[in-house]
Amino acid sequence: MKCVSLFAPLLLAQGFVHAQAEEVGTLMAQRTSAEEPGGVVAVIHNQEVVYKKAFGLANVKNKRPIEINTPFGMASISKQFTAMCIALLEEQAELSIDNDIRTYYPEFQFEEPIKVRNLIDHTSGIREAYVLMQLAGRTNLLGKVPEKFQTKDQLIGAIGREKDLNFPTGSEFAYTNINYILLGDIVEKVSGQQLSEFADSAIFKPLEMYSTFFNDEERRQKFNGYYYNGKKYKARSFVGGVVGDHNLVSTIDDMIKWSNNRYDNQLGNKDPKLYDQLFTSSKLDNGQPTEYGYGVFVSSYRGLQQIDHGGDNDVHTSFMRIIPDLKLTVISMSYSSRYDQVLENTREIVDLYLDRRTEAETEANFQYISVDQEMLASRSGLYYTVTEKGLGHIRKLTYENGGLFASDSYTHKGLKLHAISEQYFVAKNSSNKFLHIHFSTDSEGNMTLHEEYEDLVDLRFTKHKKVVYEASDFLGEYKNESTGAVIKVKAGKEGLKAKKGIIKLPMIALQEDLFYASNVNALFRFQRNESGEVVKLTVDAYDFRNFKLDRVE
Repeated sequence: MKCVSLFAPLLLAQGFVHAQAEEVGTLMAQRTSAEEPGGVVAVIHNQEVVYKKAFGLANVKNKRPIEINTPFGMASISKQFTAMCIALLEEQAELSIDNDIRTYYPEFQFEEPIKVRNLIDHTSGIREAYVLMQLAGRTNLLGKVPEKFQTKDQLIGAIGREKDLNFPTGSEFAYTNINYILLGDIVEKVSGQQLSEFADSAIFKPLEMYSTFFNDEERRQKFNGYYYNGKKYKARSFVGGVVGDHNLVSTIDDMIKWSNNRYDNQLGNKDPKLYDQLFTSSKLDNGQPTEYGYGVFVSSYRGLQQIDHGGDNDVHTSFMRIIPDLKLTVISMSYSSRYDQVLENTREIVDLYLDRRTEAETEANFQYISVDQEMLASRSGLYYTVTEKGLGHIRKLTYENGGLFASDSYTHKGLKLHAISEQYFVAKNSSNKFLHIHFSTDSEGNMTLHEEYEDLVDLRFTKHKKVVYEASDFLGEYKNESTGAVIKVKAGKEGLKAKKGIIKLPMIALQEDLFYASNVNALFRFQRNESGEVVKLTVDAYDFRNFKLDRVE
């Protein structure tokens, strides 16, 4: 496959850039409705705005349109601004990212040191505080943590009672919001200002981002938007609160200023190399890249480096992607929870500026064939694996309308698989990367799904078979002593359920004493004593691992 960067000088000549901008307009016209919640999109090349437009509605009932200067909740895009605050404080020698966070939190009970840099790149191993709050019973009738418990002090206090971690610090990457809540708090401890105040003086005012602010616990400004439930939009609002991990508010023009600053840095000491630090992937202790920098993901796309991050608060969604080699930035912001749509819009716009021959040559590597429909249907079902790290993953294959679809979600159909042979299939994801799947069957008729995707080579999933178990073995309450968290295991019509307050997690039995809750991607491991009685429960999820509870009744 040809490297796109070889064509960059030709592709992004100014005439080409403006011609593609017309295609962006055509694309957005096709993908958006004037009668639905809308958003704004901008394309910036070499610090010049080549496309910027608002579309759709801000208020569906009153038919009020989105305007260019409409403010949006940027959700997790906030993280890069928090990380910049840390970088600026380090530049001023006010802190070091190699400081142990116990410098700022002597009350923390973690046995091993965690550095500020481990918060920045999500290698701290600290469990997600929002989950801890739920397990501690701090939920409302919707199963969400209410605002009165979603305070910085409550969340930091929750992890302050923790003694162990998801994994040894620096050994793995696990994206958790608590890392950036702590970073925002460290900014406040070091600077003596609220994060919102420091960011305003150190970032927003120097860049003339006058419509951007951290909507913190003091401000709590309310914004309206729409939640999409898969069928229709429902009006919903959000207010400010905890900052550091989310709750930044901005406009498209301000985000353009933020994007352009990387080419002519006006922050801090105006060091032009500052963004090299921010846009470089950190590494695990074993030398493997995390593909995360300072509040941004750092990866490759069709032969080029890409810097990106998204945001989703269930009301507004956003996505920002930068292709540094082409000096290209695409920003998409939406007044609804359709994050998948925002991501797809951004990707398709970026593709308009890349060499289409690259994609054509990649597709040409495969010759798709037609296969027997009965055989396709036999591949459908649930497949699962448990990795060396103790995490559970599923692949659900669905046969529908003569096609086979693969998904990592129990509720979504996922990507369509194209047959190369009766045993070998490929699917292209939203990043134009190919997922390779092939099947094997052993002498006893057990089917295995082998998956290859980038560096995940031959990840094996076993086809699920019904597990017979005695429900009464598992029923009762399980308690974590250090946090006071209690999980009740109850029996339902279709099997066991893990219950916390009104939160109910149906569990699928994968193996004896091993269950999987698909809606939170969590493994529940039950442990028996020498008499065969279930006495312990360990919960393992991506951002919440090795959480141990003892059976109390």
